[in-house]
Amino acid sequence: MDHLHKIYSELEHSAYPVFIWGAGSMSEEVQKRLEERKIPVKGRFINTKRADAHIVSDKEHIFTLDEIEKQYDKIDVVMGHGHYEKRGDLGVYPFIHKVYIIPNPYSQYKGPDLEYIYQNQEQLDYICGHLADYDSVRALERYMAVSVTNDISYLFDGEICVDGIFGLKQLQITDRERFVDIGAWEGDSIDLFLKTVRNRYDKIYAFEPDPELFSRLKHNNEGREGISLFSYGLGEKDGEFYLERESTQSASLSSDGESGKKVLVRTIDGLLKDEKASLIKISVPFMFPEILKGGIETIKENRPRLIINVAACDRFLVYDTVKWIVELGLPYKLALRFDFPMPTRLYLYAF
Repeated sequence: MDHLHKIYSELEHSAYPVFIWGAGSMSEEVQKRLEERKIPVKGRFINTKRADAHIVSDKEHIFTLDEIEKQYDKIDVVMGHGHYEKRGDLGVYPFIHKVYIIPNPYSQYKGPDLEYIYQNQEQLDYICGHLADYDSVRALERYMAVSVTNDISYLFDGEICVDGIFGLKQLQITDRERFVDIGAWEGDSIDLFLKTVRNRYDKIYAFEPDPELFSRLKHNNEGREGISLFSYGLGEKDGEFYLERESTQSASLSSDGESGKKVLVRTIDGLLKDEKASLIKISVPFMFPEILKGGIETIKENRPRLIINVAACDRFLVYDTVKWIVELGLPYKLALRFDFPMPTRLYLYAF
């Protein structure tokens, strides 16, 4: 029995009511996973005792700790991997019996299973043979261990994590960067980049195809100079895709998702044909290999440092991505790190 099945088994047989920590999208995914297994959930709560801090939505009441404490002698708590540090915060409350962490509640993201590891040892050896340091090898091993066992504790190792996606020292980020942000979301990575370079840079190009997120991205960067925003998706070639929301937190592009919003897809090479790029970050579920292929000329001409989220996918594409970069024939060194101890936050760095 792996760690996750052990969690579900204990919850199924627990004598205590189950509550989910959080009021955001990850807590909604945790609730879906529990309901799929017929584990009754009493509700969700936020980690505060202030009675005036509770949230009331149209669908449900979000509890506060003081409300729960008044109603129950003991409860079990379940949370997603994004806030594992809250486990310690909750441990001080005597009415909380046990806190469980679901390593990856997003059903569309799947890492390698044991069968893949057994059948693809040559590919794994190839990856390890092209990584620049031992910490990268260990990051890969820990990622696979979590995927197989569903035990998030494998990622609680400071040596395999960096402080933010720009925290790998080998990137040697300067104040003259021309930064390409693919999957810019609301501008979180732009803010982190600006903090890293102390607001000194040459140019920022940011891409976000989701209309709602693009509107927020535009608002959040209003008044900043040297930032170009594009409401396109990126891929291997120009076309039209559908924006799919399979989860409450992440969106992806699909060629056949007729229920989603239609968005225009362009290529890095087409949009940045006459521009220079020194640093490219790609954080787009499922499509990062196609995005790289659509930027092959830009990458060959500029040899930008690359930061690629290789774990937000329904397949194990670390091998394919490493192989593609190696076969470019450019003098890249490669590293793997997590920017946060979450299975979906494994990044491949080329520098």
